[in-house]
Amino acid sequence: MTNWMLAPALAAAMALLSAAVPASAGGCARDAVECYEKVRLPDVYAVRSRPVVVRPGYREAYDVPGVIMQRTSRVVVAPGRWHAERVPAVYAGFPQRVLVRPARTSYRDEPAIRRTVSRTVVVHPARERWVYRRDALGREIKCKLRTPAVTRTVRREVVVAPARRIAVTTPAVYETSIRPVLVRPAHVRHEYEPAAYALVDRPIVIREPTREIVNHPPVLAVKHERVFVRQGGYGWQPTRRPIVD
Repeated sequence: MTNWMLAPALAAAMALLSAAVPASAGGCARDAVECYEKVRLPDVYAVRSRPVVVRPGYREAYDVPGVIMQRTSRVVVAPGRWHAERVPAVYAGFPQRVLVRPARTSYRDEPAIRRTVSRTVVVHPARERWVYRRDALGREIKCKLRTPAVTRTVRREVVVAPARRIAVTTPAVYETSIRPVLVRPAHVRHEYEPAAYALVDRPIVIREPTREIVNHPPVLAVKHERVFVRQGGYGWQPTRRPIVD
């Protein structure tokens, strides 16, 4: 216990002792230089402040679940394979072509294809401004007003396809005469059957489940208590009592 905490307590005890001694007590001799009287000293107490734990700190665990989503995957149901097929020979009459009129080419002009498109343009952008006014009680109020943007629709023609010149070919004209010939000999034909696929939903883990630990600190408070400093007893103190012969 520090001296500055004990000094007020001692001063109060001495004052109480001075007031408690009756004025009719015996005094000092006439020729005494200093006089002291024996007095009862009370017990000395002081107020001590110390921190106390209102609620101890603790740790709290939170389980954060994982994130799982369905992903669509393309899987092979049946693999691709080749098929072999024997094709017999084909005989037919072979046409003997005789040119009657040769082929010729003419040109045709097609105009450009145009289309009207619309586009919205901003004439005046949106803006904000402050308006000051007073209410019924005379208080000044500031309000923010938003002015919407002013737009306009602009239409114009665009060329979808330019003008072009198309060549038109008139095929040649033939006369045919038929004679039997081998059109196609026997052969083996190979055909490929492509693989068959299907879409399957499979769960995938985006984020694994985790556990988070939160530390809560203890809650402290200050407790004031009266503690015993020193036990009282007897002591001597100066006296100014009248001189008694």
